Amino acid sequence: MKPSILLLSMALSGLTLPTLAIELPSSLTEKLTDSKKIAEIKSNALISYAASQLGLPEKKVAGGLGAIFKVAKDNLSKENFSMLSSAVPDINSYIKQAPIFSISTITSLLGSNETTKKAESASYLDSAFKTLGIPKESLPSMVSTVTSYLDNNGYGDAAEMLKKGVNFL
Repeated sequence: MKPSILLLSMALSGLTLPTLAIELPSSLTEKLTDSKKIAEIKSNALISYAASQLGLPEKKVAGGLGAIFKVAKDNLSKENFSMLSSAVPDINSYIKQAPIFSISTITSLLGSNETTKKAESASYLDSAFKTLGIPKESLPSMVSTVTSYLDNNGYGDAAEMLKKGVNFL
């Protein structure tokens, strides 16, 4: 009698293993989807906060933040930008919403030094804000709003990195 129970339990366990293997990826997918939703909620919280503080539509704010984050990325080391990106979920989605411009021929002739980089960044932000329909006078307020948001949410180091990335303003 014992051998038959042993055979039956082995047969049943063989039937349940494939089921568990099939369910495991779907549960992992659900967790990844939940993580993505959490990141989207945090991202939307930043956009909503900045839009309410600046009195601008969220779509314009998202593009403006993308332009600011793009400039910070261009002006920070990879390590310093990594610190900022860890505080802002999906920072690259912001950057993708920023307007795209090519470098002018005049600035490309000036070479690649710190002064040229700052001039290109300032010119880019000017053009990006104009394209988005955001008054360029709003730029310092937008940077201040984002750094304040980061500070208030425990990301003071990231706020400092953002300031460092746009310190020419």
